[in-house]
Amino acid sequence: MAGPGRDRWAEWLLERRFGGDQEHRAFFLQGVIPWRDRVLKMLKNAAIENEETLLDIGAEDGLVAFGALELVGEDGRVVFSDISRDLREHSRNLAERSDVLERYDFSLAPADDLSALQDASVDVVTTRSVLIYVDDKQRAFEEFFRVLKPGGRL
Repeated sequence: MAGPGRDRWAEWLLERRFGGDQEHRAFFLQGVIPWRDRVLKMLKNAAIENEETLLDIGAEDGLVAFGALELVGEDGRVVFSDISRDLREHSRNLAERSDVLERYDFSLAPADDLSALQDASVDVVTTRSVLIYVDDKQRAFEEFFRVLKPGGRL
């Protein structure tokens, strides 16, 4: 349900894109899950190891980030990063309800300004459907590489 003051992107993503139609929602998810699985397969090819940290830039409602948790192993972490405070809180609530909150970090940051994250703090950076919306793509890639540890993967 829409909350007062929820940003328009979160409102659309969480509520309006399905028009309240659960059948349409199920149809949409049936189409998007294979794309999520392709991203997760690519992440597996990045040879993610236990105890590593994965940063999902533009995590939205956690489609990739929640699936990535098993890739980082029991001691790994996943960082949700999004420009939407509402989507960040939505994902945090889902993680809390799923009893995995302690394995996630949440960052409020655009792709081209990850100053909320320390240099060389993550092992893997992933993003999907984000760069098309970023005006300064060069700066975004500079930020991706700044937060990656030596030997990290994008």
